Amino acid sequence: MTKVETEITGGQTYPQYDALWHLRTLGVLDSNDAPVGWSASQQTKPTRVAIIDTSVAVQHPNLQGVINKELSLDFFSARLGSFPYLPDNQLTLRNLDLNWGTNIADGLPLTVRLLAEFVDRLSNGSNVHANGVQPCTSPAFSTHGTSIAGLVGARPCVSTQLLSTGEFAPLPLPYSGVDPMCEIVQISTNFDPEPEGLILAFLYAELIGADVVLLPRNIADPHRMVPELGDVKVDGQSLTDLVRQVAQPDEQSELWSELAALIVNVSQERPVVCAAGNSNEDNAIYPANLASEHNGIISVGAVNAKGYRSSYSSSRNITVMAPSNDAQTFDAAEVRLDELDPDYDPVGVPVPNANHKFSSYDVISTDVPGPAGYSGNAFPNAVFDGAMREYGSYFSRFGGTSAASALVAGFLSLGRSTNEFQNSSGVAAKSWLLSKCHAHNDDEEEFSVPCWSGVPDFPDS
Repeated sequence: MTKVETEITGGQTYPQYDALWHLRTLGVLDSNDAPVGWSASQQTKPTRVAIIDTSVAVQHPNLQGVINKELSLDFFSARLGSFPYLPDNQLTLRNLDLNWGTNIADGLPLTVRLLAEFVDRLSNGSNVHANGVQPCTSPAFSTHGTSIAGLVGARPCVSTQLLSTGEFAPLPLPYSGVDPMCEIVQISTNFDPEPEGLILAFLYAELIGADVVLLPRNIADPHRMVPELGDVKVDGQSLTDLVRQVAQPDEQSELWSELAALIVNVSQERPVVCAAGNSNEDNAIYPANLASEHNGIISVGAVNAKGYRSSYSSSRNITVMAPSNDAQTFDAAEVRLDELDPDYDPVGVPVPNANHKFSSYDVISTDVPGPAGYSGNAFPNAVFDGAMREYGSYFSRFGGTSAASALVAGFLSLGRSTNEFQNSSGVAAKSWLLSKCHAHNDDEEEFSVPCWSGVPDFPDS
């Protein structure tokens, strides 16, 4: 087992836990970290997961052979995309079997126009880097995308470590994503993309024939992300009435509307997995809140290692809940505190309270090697002479509904890789996922948790 190091604070000890606990909760691995009812095999045509997120650290040992470097595309640096991992002036996509004749944009005039321009860029042998602009895929931009990719499809491996003696030694890294047989196409965007870039990202997922599409974050659509101002009043007047959004140009507004329609269209062909948000939203964040029984959009909330809904996650308008971390909360609705926190003070805490719900377990995932990631180190270069100088920065604590959505995308991918279900529509894939769910009750509410076999195992319970 791969244990997370014990932390000592104020004389108290946080419990140790296996870094792959979330895979056992999903029923994918047993207590010996062996696959349950499936086996890893070389895939002639691996399940393709398109991740629309930040860029990814392709040099991470556990992601070798996972990231499709030929297809991964960056929309951060160039309007019609830049291929970050291909040599200059070597664009070979015109020789690949892409879905050039897709009708996914029918009825969406601006999207149809974008699709034609995009297909022309991809099929005419133009430069890898549009107009010579280098892709924005440095380690500084790749933290979130690297953690997400690891949860979906990281592969166990044996790397090489440079010892303090100057000698080289093999270093097993037994970390695994949910589906270590899949391939990932990373479709990276900037941190606050315009609708055109997001339309191109979803069009590209369609063109490459992705089996699963994952969007582990929100889209800041001005028409669908309205501030929740509640009943706050200023001089007796509702704050909601005092706030007025700035009108957008007509074409920009139409692009936002077409993006929403395109996401639903794509989900009819292939499942689209979306994070539901980390602020206990009433109706999940956009576009997770587009999920319905009539489309293949899957809205994912989070459940902690004790089997309780994570404090930040809503259970409303959620398709499934998946393992993730937890967060402290102290408000009128709930008190959930970490009693092992060195700053914990019992004064003023109601008794009895709901502290028993809090779990200190995080989800562990891959991180950007070196100083740039969530758990960065002091080495400017994490690799020396082809060997790892350390391994602390290669993994990090992670969580949120982002992590939960990545696990669900990996779960769907594993089902496809093991022929649990064949090529099917997004609605059919969603139906298969729900058939593998267990109706879990956390004493207050009931929700669906995917489990490969049997009942989910919550190790902190």
